[in-house]
Amino acid sequence: MMKKLIIGALIVVMMLMAGCQGSKSTANSNEPTTIRIMAAASLTEVFNDLKAEFEKKYDDIKLEINYAGSQALYSQITSGVTSDIFASANIKYMNQLDEADMVANPTIFARNKLVIVVSKQTQAEINGIKDLLQDGISLVIADKSVPVGRYTVQMLNKQNDNPQLPSNYKEKFFASVVSKELDVKSVLAKVELGEADAGVVYKTDANASDKDKVKVVNIKDQYNVIATYPISPIKGIDSEHQEAAAKFLDYLYSQEGGEILEGHGFIKVSRD
Repeated sequence: MMKKLIIGALIVVMMLMAGCQGSKSTANSNEPTTIRIMAAASLTEVFNDLKAEFEKKYDDIKLEINYAGSQALYSQITSGVTSDIFASANIKYMNQLDEADMVANPTIFARNKLVIVVSKQTQAEINGIKDLLQDGISLVIADKSVPVGRYTVQMLNKQNDNPQLPSNYKEKFFASVVSKELDVKSVLAKVELGEADAGVVYKTDANASDKDKVKVVNIKDQYNVIATYPISPIKGIDSEHQEAAAKFLDYLYSQEGGEILEGHGFIKVSRD
């Protein structure tokens, strides 16, 4: 009799455990799909807004966004860090992933341009690019390994055609550089903190800066450069993540997504 009772109790316990496991499985099946986006640091504010609005529309998808310099994200992707989408601040790193057959159908979704941010702690009067050559001016830019750093060098090369500047402007500019940062946010932070008199950042980052700490000086379009932002799903992700990634890209190129981009100062690009 005792043996039958023990066996019966064991059966009840096993049934209860099976029921719990079944309930857990059902709950898991209803959990949202999480896709990981590797996004350039200059996309921080706009992608945070895109994430918030996208997740309102698609409650079955969650976005996990990793922000860093495009060169750092490229290294992470090539070293095997799990990701579903890559959004870069220039074509170079996307092309390298494309050549390695690691991305699927890259497209351009936005453009940007450079501006000068000036610390309000500086004693110098800086109202134009020529004012950066004043004695004692300290400048901070991004390293050339970073997209915004490469764009800065390209912009300085174009200044050779600016009749208002000396022929050795680029050399004098670099002589005043006290720091080269690994992402655009670090450039902006040093100027906001007064650790440098001025720096070169994207227009969109200047838009998001603390206006009590910096002022923005524009660079004439004819001597400026346009930054190009490509995006692509990563190859090899499963069908569930492919579908979720496709929904995010559709949203990014939608009218609503374009308005969010433009609201942050980006130039939106239509999908081909």
